[in-house]
Amino acid sequence: MPLREKLKNIRMRGRVWRIFRAALFVPLIASIWTEHSYCAAMLTAIVMIITWLSSWQLRAQELEEPYYQLWLNVIEGVLSVTVMSSILVRNYIKDSDFEILLAVGCGCLLIRLIAHSLFSLSVLREGKKLPGRHVWSKIAAISINITMLVYILNLDRFQQICVVASILLMGASSASYLYWFYRDPAHRKPLSIASQLTMTRIVLTPFFLWVFFYDNDLNYTNNHLVFKVLALVMVLGFMLTDYLDGHLARKWGEVSTLGKYLDPFSDKISNMTIFMCFIATGYAPVWMVAIIYFREASVETLRTLAAAEGLIMPARRSGKWKTALQGIGIVAILVGALDPIQQIEGFKSVWEIFPTIVMGVITAITLGSGIDYFVSSQHILKKYV
Repeated sequence: MPLREKLKNIRMRGRVWRIFRAALFVPLIASIWTEHSYCAAMLTAIVMIITWLSSWQLRAQELEEPYYQLWLNVIEGVLSVTVMSSILVRNYIKDSDFEILLAVGCGCLLIRLIAHSLFSLSVLREGKKLPGRHVWSKIAAISINITMLVYILNLDRFQQICVVASILLMGASSASYLYWFYRDPAHRKPLSIASQLTMTRIVLTPFFLWVFFYDNDLNYTNNHLVFKVLALVMVLGFMLTDYLDGHLARKWGEVSTLGKYLDPFSDKISNMTIFMCFIATGYAPVWMVAIIYFREASVETLRTLAAAEGLIMPARRSGKWKTALQGIGIVAILVGALDPIQQIEGFKSVWEIFPTIVMGVITAITLGSGIDYFVSSQHILKKYV
């Protein structure tokens, strides 16, 4: 069989399966509103199987013609938003309890659909081919279907975890799409991978706030273990990207003026946000964080003065040590707050002073680093004093 005919047959099979999948959403939505939970669960399970078949086996999205792919994606996205919104509204009507987290998930799903559609349409108008669905996108689609199933079956213990996982996976799939879009020179001037890693820290910082205060309780030790672990993983991710962006920039010869300013800025945004969380939960006195903030603001003022003279003030060794030790201290506090650690006999008495001691060490090191920057920048200060 000629290759063209073979591709045509695969595309037709993919379209049939995807249209059949879309058609299943009609009885699924009806089952949700009529509260036929088992029927809705069975339909959701079939939808998940077809999603796996079309995405992983038939590779329907990768081999589909561009405009068919775009509009089928839009239809499937609209139906997914409709199902999730139906669950939200049905639960509110039934229990008079508005689920904020589910509403956030519905909003993220809608925003992702609109943004992805607009980006894809702009790509097609430029005469470019859409990329195949990335692994993160496929996993996000399955996660969304699992979230539907969990809510339909009223599995309360897993609902919030599934919504959070779906939101994070939607963010990851959107990031993978944007990475493809902005790395293509035909679309935009590409950002280096190092700068993209740096931007990731800035973008994810607000999500850390949400995870840290997920239970709306200022006592962080009362937070759910899942979100404690997630907060710890995010901080480790911040530290890893902080190392990788500089390492890759030097290795691949992508050191840029933007990166030299963006890297310390992203470090300060992420770390100061975490320290403010520590103030709220009682892990850090206000005066310690105030000293840290004063040091960071002062060094940034030095950078601004240097830039006004056409100079770039590079990161000093003391600044790198400061950033590394801040990260280690933050990780130590978050690890100490984990439930298994808290249950160790005798640890609670240590925990009463442990965060304060760690923050005291961080404050001293940060202050010393600031002094080192000012001593080494006398040639800049002499131009203004």
